[in-house]
Amino acid sequence: MTSPSAALSYAELLDTVAESHRAAEATLEGLTDDQAREPSLLPGWSRGHVVTHLARNADALNRFAVGVITGEAAPEMYPGGPAARAAAIEEGAGRPAELLVADFRFAGRRVLESLRRITEDLYETPVNWRQRVPARQVPVLRWRELEIHHVDLGLGYSAADWPAAFVEHTLESELPELAARHPDVGVPELPRTELLAWVIGRPTREGLPPVPAWPF
Repeated sequence: MTSPSAALSYAELLDTVAESHRAAEATLEGLTDDQAREPSLLPGWSRGHVVTHLARNADALNRFAVGVITGEAAPEMYPGGPAARAAAIEEGAGRPAELLVADFRFAGRRVLESLRRITEDLYETPVNWRQRVPARQVPVLRWRELEIHHVDLGLGYSAADWPAAFVEHTLESELPELAARHPDVGVPELPRTELLAWVIGRPTREGLPPVPAWPF
């Protein structure tokens, strides 16, 4: 992950993540058991899968944050690797809606509290994401999970609802990454929000050039 040249400050990033979390909480308020079991916009996943994934992602990023604060780095994002991650999501997906939402709320608020405890002198501490990234980027990881999977829930929140800051911040890092790793891919001329939806594999219209799996 590269850092946009006009990056938000760490405190500003945390505020945007908090806003995105509150928006997702509002969408999930009143979620019914039937809605939780219905398909999400992600193939093969119900809404319960998406909510569970968001909660477990918060747990994983919280381990990173706590490791930065204590000096005991978490060796990997998900203990047990991809198989354990998938099993945890599958196991949690069928819970009653009330428990799904409570899990999301608690895990999401907890990681925000932990991220707020990271002081400026710790911003460059590396964490073991897919690649090693500095601790100051962890809020960005959570921001992306929240905004993208909020859309994937299929509960009325769409790419058109993405905050402009999220769209620009993400495009500023991901368009150069796409060009560097896949220079043969032509970037279509689209409104900025639709361009981001295309980049992350959630196109809003047909006939667009194929894009490699994101993150690149």
